[in-house]
Amino acid sequence: MPLATATALQYNDLSAWISVDSQAREVYEIQTLQPNSFTCWIVSESGKKFSVNWRNLTRKIPLQAFVVIDGVVCDTHVMLDAISYPQRPNAVGVYYARTSDLTRRDFMFTSIEVTDDDAYLHTVGRTYKFGTITLELWRIHVDTFKPLTKLEHQPDNPVLEAQLVHERSKKAGTHHVKYGEEYFLPAPVVDVVTTHALDSAPYATFTFKYRPIGRSMLMANGIVPRPIPVADRVTTAEIRALEVRLAALRSRASQPGDDAPLVHRKIKTESGVASRTRRPVKDLKRTHNRTPPEIIDLTDD
Repeated sequence: MPLATATALQYNDLSAWISVDSQAREVYEIQTLQPNSFTCWIVSESGKKFSVNWRNLTRKIPLQAFVVIDGVVCDTHVMLDAISYPQRPNAVGVYYARTSDLTRRDFMFTSIEVTDDDAYLHTVGRTYKFGTITLELWRIHVDTFKPLTKLEHQPDNPVLEAQLVHERSKKAGTHHVKYGEEYFLPAPVVDVVTTHALDSAPYATFTFKYRPIGRSMLMANGIVPRPIPVADRVTTAEIRALEVRLAALRSRASQPGDDAPLVHRKIKTESGVASRTRRPVKDLKRTHNRTPPEIIDLTDD
């Protein structure tokens, strides 16, 4: 499978990506499951917060997004069409879940906690949905539209919390997503719409499978390239400096100097076949006293 060549999944005018520290995370091993469904791998880092982003360049039709993290719907968002709502944005970034009208908790990668307590042996063979961030985009019809309205929190939404499994579980050592610490922020003012879906399946689906970089599977299977050892890294400036130095040495070697020209002398061997030896036509003492030329070794250790 090819290594990463992009930081986003794309379908027609739609694109989706995951950002960590405001930087789009590189995607690996992009696969097309169906003509409108795509999956890839990204590297997760424990303790790092992230956002789920998507863009619709043309906004030909209104779409509703469902952000599903580890099997839990964490956010829904409507992007209106450009014909009816030309001033509305064509890009969305979701990085939190609302826990009340005035509080939020951010999405965060974290390590799954383990225990040797036999009370958790039931987690060894349990099936989990850890390790996936999915963005589903559905074609919709807008039934009602209320612009710039204070958004009300819907209670009893599922919450992603820290997970504890037995140390023998296959999930031990991997990552999952939990909500970070709760913080205060007033409810946003948004366009509130009611909608209904036009299809029985999503218009487009983007799935990001995540694993820690230290997990051997990513590198062992060639999904993520192995890092170059620090000792083997050479910067562009260092390469340029070596090239300049090499050019100077070549220029010096091509200029006439104290070195006398070399001549060939034929020496007859016992078999009668002539061979060639090279010897400088110069006083040996001068040659012995001359400072030897500087040599730069450009070969790898």
